[in-house]
Amino acid sequence: MKQRRNIITMIVAAVFSFGLMSGLSPVQNADAKQSVKVVRVKKVASKPYRATKGYMYNSPKLTKKIHNLKNYKHTTFYSKKRVTIKTAKNKTAYYTYVTTKNGKIKGYVYSKYLELYQPTKITITGMPSTPSDSTTPVKTTPSVISKSSLESMIAAAPDLDPAGSLLNLTSADYSTYRSIFDHNFNVGDYADDGVFNKDQASIYVASSELVPYVQKAIDKWNAALGTTVFTLGTRGNHSLLLKFGNGQSEGWDGVFDGDSVQVDYLDFHDSTYPYGSMPLSSSQTVSIKLSTDDSSADDSATGMASSRVQTKSGSHRDASAHYLTTTVTGTPSQLLENYWVGVITHELGHALGLDHTPYFQDIMAAPASTEDGSSQENAKYNWTDYKDSDGVQGGALTATLSQRDIDRAKLTKLLGYW
Repeated sequence: MKQRRNIITMIVAAVFSFGLMSGLSPVQNADAKQSVKVVRVKKVASKPYRATKGYMYNSPKLTKKIHNLKNYKHTTFYSKKRVTIKTAKNKTAYYTYVTTKNGKIKGYVYSKYLELYQPTKITITGMPSTPSDSTTPVKTTPSVISKSSLESMIAAAPDLDPAGSLLNLTSADYSTYRSIFDHNFNVGDYADDGVFNKDQASIYVASSELVPYVQKAIDKWNAALGTTVFTLGTRGNHSLLLKFGNGQSEGWDGVFDGDSVQVDYLDFHDSTYPYGSMPLSSSQTVSIKLSTDDSSADDSATGMASSRVQTKSGSHRDASAHYLTTTVTGTPSQLLENYWVGVITHELGHALGLDHTPYFQDIMAAPASTEDGSSQENAKYNWTDYKDSDGVQGGALTATLSQRDIDRAKLTKLLGYW
């Protein structure tokens, strides 16, 4: 069964109102007095891991340290289930229940302290029966690229973009270095087991209002990847559910949760969101300037409904942050359609295994690497601002996939995430 975490994403609401929050650290000094709440327990496929550091705990509530993992650097553990916990400070953390093959050592380990382990094996078959028989074929399994060679290739590639030869390695390379790819390209195995069957996911759209938007998002991914990844399913035959939900309290426009995608009902039906009032019946092209510079004194210049920004921002807004300023152009109906198609395209990107990037031009962009105080599960580095320059077109605003989005999705296919 696949591993994944809940991924809560706010597309342009995120563009306009994310703030700076502290990163997540593992719970290291847990004791019986510490309040740890188990939010979710999920069975996962049994995969081999090696521990890099930290401790093993006796229970998902982390009441007792039972092993110091520095003493088990060469021990192979096998995953059995994964738990999501909330600490007393309301921070989210992920722990994996692992056990040795003989079952003698078992417990809960902070997930980031586990690395997939696969020993390199080279087998030789068909050896000559005599030393002089030089015509007998000798077959060997493909050798795995060295870690240093892979890291050199990654360093030479564009930031967070597995371009070129990185998409043309062997299956053994991807299997051996999965954690390195995850960390360097902000990807992971986020969809529940069964969402993708033979590299495809079938989406049931619970509301007919959303069907045109979902179809456009499906078409974008299928065309970009050159294959049918997503299809529309039915109530009785689907692997992924897409429906309306209530994102007002948690501040999201779209959210992916392993086997479902939700779109906020109220904002979807608010014709002033996110750009403010527009002449919706007009067929004339309008240009709207959008700024995420909270120090701007002229709210009317942003083209946004300022009350909506404040409502959506809550504690996420940082008045000292300057992210970027851009302009979107199109007819009012096109702008609204592009926005919601972008939201859905973004969430389907999470299903494919893509986490956020700091590049505003990406469909998977986010202005910060933390959400609700929690860091991304796999992140090459932390960021608190977009890396693009002002004026760049937003992938989520225009519902446009960047080459970085596409290359990362191709990589997650090679890693076996869809």
